[in-house]
Amino acid sequence: MIHYFSTLDSTNTEAVRMAEHGADHGTVIHADCQTGGRGRGGRNFFSPAGGLYFSIIIRPTIELQLLPMITLAAGVGVSTCIMASTQANVLLKWPNDLYLDGKKLGGILTESGPVSRGLGPEYLVVGVGINVKTQPEQFPSFLRSRVVSLYHYSEQHIDVIPLLNRLVVAVLASVKELESNNDTVIAQWQSLDYLRGKMVEYETPSGVIQATGQGLAPDGRYIVQDLNGDVHRVLAGDLHPIRCGFTE
Repeated sequence: MIHYFSTLDSTNTEAVRMAEHGADHGTVIHADCQTGGRGRGGRNFFSPAGGLYFSIIIRPTIELQLLPMITLAAGVGVSTCIMASTQANVLLKWPNDLYLDGKKLGGILTESGPVSRGLGPEYLVVGVGINVKTQPEQFPSFLRSRVVSLYHYSEQHIDVIPLLNRLVVAVLASVKELESNNDTVIAQWQSLDYLRGKMVEYETPSGVIQATGQGLAPDGRYIVQDLNGDVHRVLAGDLHPIRCGFTE
């Protein structure tokens, strides 16, 4: 079932509320815009009108060690669905960003509900935000050169509702594939890797280092190699691509 709102503070917040009240697996919350969209680390996720913002409630039946890969699986579903629908070459920037032509197209935020001892969370909420028809001037000035919208890369009009329906099916299918064959999802993600071979900055406890993206590890961590040849497996944090003398 899809619950539609013209405006919400956050589709994830509404999805969590519904999940707490027993909403079924696959329930979708969709809004035309968000006034308090959230990204990783508590950052703002700017969500002006013209984008596609939705959250899916998932009642997981997945092994606990695979739970951190839900975001990766959702990214595979979103990326492949958009490419099939628009021919836009959407890539994935670890761990949760959608990139198109070197700019941010959108992002994914996964949040979990209460954890039962030994059984994992009662539910997960996977939130997706995509710039579909948004214009650069709708974003804060510091973001305008860093974001892109789908309408620039589609030869046909993009209808949001049919795209939403296809995306929901794709995300749920990709999560189901993770449950049964996680190696397939990892391989799909690796084929869509935006950072592989790129120079990045990585913040470590001892400071920021420059490194080269080496690809996704089988456990979902991201591998980088620093300028000294040392290999790091990144579990959390941000990897910022270095381009033309500055970081993205």
